[in-house]
Amino acid sequence: MKKVLFLMATLAMVGFVSCNKDKPTPTPEKKAETATITAGDVTVEVGKTVKINASTNSTAAITFAVADASIATVSSDGTVTGVKAGSTTIGLQVAEVKDKFTAASKTINVTVTAADNPPAPIATITIDGKFDDWAALQKGTFSQTFGDDEATHPVLTHCKVYAVADYVYVYFEYDKESIEHEPDVEHVPFHCYINTDGDESTGGFADQFSDACTDILLEGFIYPDGLEIGSYDPDVFDWIGEPNASGWSWCDPALYSDGGVCQGAGVEGKYEFLIDRAVFASFGYPIADVFSIGFDIQQGWESVGVLPNAAPSEDNASGVVPSMKVTTQK
Repeated sequence: MKKVLFLMATLAMVGFVSCNKDKPTPTPEKKAETATITAGDVTVEVGKTVKINASTNSTAAITFAVADASIATVSSDGTVTGVKAGSTTIGLQVAEVKDKFTAASKTINVTVTAADNPPAPIATITIDGKFDDWAALQKGTFSQTFGDDEATHPVLTHCKVYAVADYVYVYFEYDKESIEHEPDVEHVPFHCYINTDGDESTGGFADQFSDACTDILLEGFIYPDGLEIGSYDPDVFDWIGEPNASGWSWCDPALYSDGGVCQGAGVEGKYEFLIDRAVFASFGYPIADVFSIGFDIQQGWESVGVLPNAAPSEDNASGVVPSMKVTTQK
C-alpha cells in the first residue's frame, strides 16, 4: 500500500513539473525611448534663406511651425525665409512612435535683419530739358511731391529734388494752360525757398509754408522774354526778418549779382535746374546734408502754384503745409 501511495505522489509531481514547462515565461514590457530634438537659434536677412540645423534621435520626422509668418516663413524641410526685420519663434516637433520613442518639441528663436543693400550709385543729372535721367533715378534717392487739384494754388503739379555733394537738382511740372502771357507782364517768376541749414528755428517767411524757416530765396524767371524758355538765372536773397516770422523781409541781392548760382532748361510745362552748392557756401549759406525746400510759380506777380501744397480742410483752412525735406546722397 505504501508503494502505491509513493507512486501516485511521484506521478503527480511529474505532471506538475510538466505543466510548468509548457507555459512560457512572460517578457518584461519594453519602455519607449525619450525623443530629443537638437537645433539652434537662427538669423536671416530679409529676402534671404537659411536652413535650420536640426536633428533627432527619433525615427519620426521633424515638423516646423513659425509663430509669426509676417516676420519669417519656414518650409517643411526647415528652410527659413526672412520677410521683414524683427523677431519670432519656430516650433519643432516629432510625433510619438509607439513603443519606440516618445513625442518631443523644441522652440528656437528667429531674428530677421534688414537687407544690407549697397548704397545707390550717385547719378548725374544733365540740364538739357530732356528729363530721361530723372526717370532713371533709383527710388528712395530723391524727394518728390505732387500738387493737390483742390489746393488754393494748384498750377504747380509735380516736383522732384535730388541732392548730391556738389549740386541740388530740381525738376518740376506745371499746368501750362494756366499760364497766360500778358502783354504788360514779360516774365513768369519762379521762386525757390530753401531752409539751407536744415534748422527750423532759423529763417522765416510763413506766407507759403507752415514751417517758416526759409533762409534763402531764389527769384528768377522761366520765360526770360515771355516767349522762349531759357536758363534759370535767379537773384538770391537772404532772410533778414525775425526768426520764424512771416512777410517779405529779404536783403538786397547785390552781393550775389554775379550769377552762376543755377543753370536751367526746359519745355512748356516741364523744367529742370541745378543749384551750385559751392556758390551758396561762398556767400555764407552752405546747404546742409538734410535741408528743406519749397517752390511757387507766379502770374502777374501773384502766386498761382505752390509746392508742397494741400487742399484746404477744416483743420487746415489755408492748405499751407511744411516745405519738403531732402537728404543728400553720398
